[in-house]
Amino acid sequence: MIDLYHLPPEGLRLSGTTERLELEGDVSLRELAWSVFALASDGDVFLEVKGQAVWQGFCSRCLAPLDRPLMVESQFLGSKDADLVGRGSHALGSQDLDVVFLPEDNLDEAELVREQFELQAPMHPLCTDDCKGLCPSCGKNWNKGPCQCQPDAVQAPSALNQALAKALAGIKLDPQS
Repeated sequence: MIDLYHLPPEGLRLSGTTERLELEGDVSLRELAWSVFALASDGDVFLEVKGQAVWQGFCSRCLAPLDRPLMVESQFLGSKDADLVGRGSHALGSQDLDVVFLPEDNLDEAELVREQFELQAPMHPLCTDDCKGLCPSCGKNWNKGPCQCQPDAVQAPSALNQALAKALAGIKLDPQS
């Protein structure tokens, strides 16, 4: 735990490694190495998180297992001042987007590291840019060759898609509203 409001004048540096860290959605990180730097700044706290790991998950099209290097480097200002974070109705500048509300006096560096890696994790990873995915009828991985399904059966919309298209056909959207 980092005591955010009793930091040494030169700041606090922490680092660590984790062999494996489970994330949400059947995804994990392995060989995680990280560092956190916290520096007091006029009642607020400057925070920097750096790290690297191997992201392990699955291709979002063909479900093949994937390993991807993942790098994290983030810097932001932590503040107890809700007005500094919320600012009201004025236009936000890029510097305002890097302010995080920290209502507590302590910060768990392991949770901070986990959060920063989750923010950088790929949302829809692909095994290759031209991944062909799976046949919706038989489930064969098209990257390994064509399946025996009839092309019309593969292209035909499902009954649910047909019903949805029919239900939405009469709706008119006004882009001006």
